[in-house]
Amino acid sequence: MRRFYMFLLLLVVLLSVTVPVAAQDQPAITVWTKFNSENPQNSQDEWMRAAIDGYLEATGNQVTNVFQAFDVINSALNLAVQAGGDVPDLSYVDAQFLGFYDYNGTLTDLTDWITQQSWYDDLAPGALAACTTPDGRVICVPTATPSTLVYYWTERYPDGFPTSAEALLEDCSRLTDQGLYALTFKGTESFGLEVAYHSLIRSSGAAISDEEGRAAWANEAMVGVIEYVRQLFADGCVPEIALASGFDFENSFKDSTAGAILAGTWTYVFSNPVTAPDGTLYDLGSDSILTAAEEGQIAFAPPLAFEGGSPAANVYATAWAVPVGSPNPDAALAFINYTMQSTLNGAFGAAYGSLPSLISARDAEIFQTDYWVTVAEIMDAYGTPMPFLVEYDRGISALADVFARCLADPSLDIMTTLQEAQDNYNAAIQ
Repeated sequence: MRRFYMFLLLLVVLLSVTVPVAAQDQPAITVWTKFNSENPQNSQDEWMRAAIDGYLEATGNQVTNVFQAFDVINSALNLAVQAGGDVPDLSYVDAQFLGFYDYNGTLTDLTDWITQQSWYDDLAPGALAACTTPDGRVICVPTATPSTLVYYWTERYPDGFPTSAEALLEDCSRLTDQGLYALTFKGTESFGLEVAYHSLIRSSGAAISDEEGRAAWANEAMVGVIEYVRQLFADGCVPEIALASGFDFENSFKDSTAGAILAGTWTYVFSNPVTAPDGTLYDLGSDSILTAAEEGQIAFAPPLAFEGGSPAANVYATAWAVPVGSPNPDAALAFINYTMQSTLNGAFGAAYGSLPSLISARDAEIFQTDYWVTVAEIMDAYGTPMPFLVEYDRGISALADVFARCLADPSLDIMTTLQEAQDNYNAAIQ
């Protein structure tokens, strides 16, 4: 984190040096974000304040940031557009809501504009895909791409983390015979569905949704995924606490009784301190896991996937979007263009705890550690957009509930439970 603030200080100095011509002489705009630039509480808030100040200094153009809570900003933006109320010129959006926005016609089609920008070819393919509808329209501009992967203790897996879900199950007894767990993960709620199960689902060939954003998860491949996870718990490969609410599932990785954890690129920030199998304590805050990795105690691998399928490293793209009815769309695009300078985009990725969406922005020193180099390799090889659902939260929660119920009650018929949840979701979005 100290490295980020040094990066931010350098950024403030550089921001006014190079400014896209189109950013000059634009009217003042209002932006909605989940970043509190008026009263910064974290590095993301600080980035937003620096970007606004730098834009004003470089262009004379005023940007007013209106803070919106992270869990309502997407629905609030859609409501404003549908109601014809006070619509911001520009807004932050979460790309996993792509289906929701597309279904409601909330966002402006930016395809023609974005393909003409100098940085378009520099966008990571996975980031761009996260903002692209099934019919090929780009309706948002990706800025950073948090993702998923596996952290593992090298002493628990001296030959590397198993390369398939089947191999992990076969190797499980080696660890359980020692009173250990093969891995841990959050097995319930939307977080669990996204971080723990999404890669298994995709690699199995199971569908979650169709191209219209309707649920399509009642299929035999999905049944197979749930049966596999049931077996992990039945064999004691995963601690039972993984099925509880909260984040206590992390504890068995932090004390190394679990050999691995299905994680997000942000996990290192929160899962600390950690104790290695040899007893070494790493109590360095957000640097704990990264330091353990630098010393060879922890390593990283692609998300868990079935043999014959490809791992799916989630692309949770954060993005800019111009809502339909934006009072000043050209000025909004000018500000987007400004923030998509490589240095500024890199600073945002660092602030957000993720890779920036521009490949050139990864050249910043902060992304040259083994951790971020590995994250980039995994994302470039396996980056996968989130499911295209009309009601993303409702759909992911419904499918996560099926997993939770079927894991809690092994006698529950999986296909019947999947079909019921699918029918209920599809009926609700009519």
